[in-house]
Amino acid sequence: MHAYIEYSLILSSLCFWFYIDSVKIFEQKIINSGLIHGIICGVGINVGYFYNPTIIYNYVVSPEVYDIFTIVPLISFGYGFYDLYIGLKTCNVDDILHGVGFVFCNMYVYFNSTILLSYIFLITESSSIFLNLRPFRKQWIDLSFGLSFFIYRIICLPLLTGIYLSDKNNPHAIFLFIMMFCLISLNVYWFSLIVNKLLKNNKKNADNKTIEDVDKHN
Repeated sequence: MHAYIEYSLILSSLCFWFYIDSVKIFEQKIINSGLIHGIICGVGINVGYFYNPTIIYNYVVSPEVYDIFTIVPLISFGYGFYDLYIGLKTCNVDDILHGVGFVFCNMYVYFNSTILLSYIFLITESSSIFLNLRPFRKQWIDLSFGLSFFIYRIICLPLLTGIYLSDKNNPHAIFLFIMMFCLISLNVYWFSLIVNKLLKNNKKNADNKTIEDVDKHN
């Protein structure tokens, strides 16, 4: 893929996220950009792993399909800048750290011609689908979010990182270790908050049910 096509795709992606959040798609307070980006990455990255399992080990695909495999990372590259913008706009420390890490990782893998390395951290966006569906206030969505967060961010991310770092001659090992250590630590922190909130919600629902049962008997 020529450089000007890649730059055009990244810029078009960035403009799209600004536009899509300016229109109302759902009645609920759904963040359009977050949901759509989660679906693109969740589907795209998982399909990429399914059709080319060897990418787990060496992040190399045949030249015939290379351009296809870079489409999702390039789209996500544009989203990374928007993600950082949102973090700075809201002044939320967690969001700012996430945005900075997102942009830095994308820039590193892109300008070092190892863009397929982004398949490691982009697979975590699979759980973002359910995160952005939570305004629908369905218990199955909350449970799916917690489960997918655990599978993709607590299990898959460290596992894929470990597999890649198993090659001691890898020139990008130090970068990947530092960035993944920060990202995994942030995910563990977020997961503890998720579990705590789910437990509180379950306790609240149980208390409400007990009150309803008492009212019925009275």
